[in-house]
Amino acid sequence: MSKARCVLWLNPDQAPTLKRVLAHADIELIAAGSPDSGRTGQVASDLDCDPVDDIRVALTSIDADLLILAAPGSFADQANDADLDALKAAHARNLSVATFEPIPATSTGIGGTSYVDALSTGALDELVQMIPLTRHTPLIDELYTVLETFGPIRSCNITLGMPQLIGSLGARLFDAMDLIRSLVGVPGVVDASYISPSAGRGMHPLPGQSLRYLHGEFTLNLRFSDGRCGAVLLTNQVGASTIHLNMISAEGHIIADHTGFKWFDPSGKMIDSYTTPDLDKTDANNLDPSEIAVANQLIELCSGVGPQRAPIDYQGVLSMAHATLLSTRTGQGESPRAVDQLLLSM
Repeated sequence: MSKARCVLWLNPDQAPTLKRVLAHADIELIAAGSPDSGRTGQVASDLDCDPVDDIRVALTSIDADLLILAAPGSFADQANDADLDALKAAHARNLSVATFEPIPATSTGIGGTSYVDALSTGALDELVQMIPLTRHTPLIDELYTVLETFGPIRSCNITLGMPQLIGSLGARLFDAMDLIRSLVGVPGVVDASYISPSAGRGMHPLPGQSLRYLHGEFTLNLRFSDGRCGAVLLTNQVGASTIHLNMISAEGHIIADHTGFKWFDPSGKMIDSYTTPDLDKTDANNLDPSEIAVANQLIELCSGVGPQRAPIDYQGVLSMAHATLLSTRTGQGESPRAVDQLLLSM
């Protein structure tokens, strides 16, 4: 079977990471470009491939099997019909598209565009795949097999962190909201705080309307209408990926990290456990867990073979993410459902 042929759109500092990922996934790189047009030649030279100057032209005409938007830049940051048309053209040509960043990234300006239909019908999930998604890892696939017996999650604590080269803090927020929506549901209120890496003791910047270009940490307190609760810590400022999940129900508690999970009943007796396979092989290849996740999800995307999973609820997840941004600016809890009502009308 021939290798999948790939086009990369990335920043130069992402080149070593993407080179490792593609090698692990056995995907052939044929061309690369950068949102900073002046650095396209450097990217192509570093990766020893042909240069690509225009991402929209690549989506609509280049002969490839896969296009990865590792650094989309301004592409599909806002709800631009021309960008959505380019994604539709790629889909019509059987060109799979993966992105490290949410599309669209800005909540305003969606109303009156083709994104309204793409979001409300779920069509966007067919046009572009957000990667890496924690929900699409073997750890979470295996976790779902015990959650039906574990029962409704009463409370949870989630920490997710990945290196900045794998995406912005907004990407980690999207990832976490997708996971939380799947595990617990949509919270009634999100109360969030944000800190940037450059913040000092005085004034500190707050997020704007876009999920892109954010770096640093979020903390979130989640309140659900039926009294359940959750807490979240997110960062894209770690050198090595981290995941920690703690979930409590009437049937005990589950603790999970990248090595696997353990389920203990209320008396403390271990009921079930799972160990992530091939951890030694990952360490031997000096691959971060996030790089393994990217590679595995690209393989699934190119082959069309993988576990049956629910599609991303883009509208719901974006509403949760933008409620988080809004909360950091207002200093109070915000409702994802209220944001959802505004999302498609703004």
